Amino acid sequence: MIRKLSTSSFYIQLYQIVDDCSSDQIISWNKSNNNSFIVWDLKKLRSDILSKYSSVLGRNLTEFIAKLRSHGFRSVVKGPGELEFSHDDFARSPLVKKMMVKALSERIEKFDAQIKAMKCRLKAKKATLNVENLFQNLRI
Repeated sequence: MIRKLSTSSFYIQLYQIVDDCSSDQIISWNKSNNNSFIVWDLKKLRSDILSKYSSVLGRNLTEFIAKLRSHGFRSVVKGPGELEFSHDDFARSPLVKKMMVKALSERIEKFDAQIKAMKCRLKAKKATLNVENLFQNLRI
């Protein structure tokens, strides 16, 4: 069973990398199939991309391929030294790009809200400590 595309960090990060034209010599969309991408340079993928995004994409090629498969990607037969992966819901399109940007923005907003809540708790904790300190000084 193939998993439907969600807005997990894996899909978002992978989409951004595949869609980034500066990495087209390493990894890019398949020009004839909007639902697949091709890894052109395995060595550069390991050294330039996986090393930078290892926490999301995997530390090495084996982990990267395992994560792709666990997220519903299928291997497409290519020539030696090239890999192609396809997913019905992972597509190069303005709509998908908007969905990815929206999902990323929502995650950033959620993270910002968590930081704000932590700051409020820290401020309350400081105020409590100040009050406790004042009471201790009054007991002298």
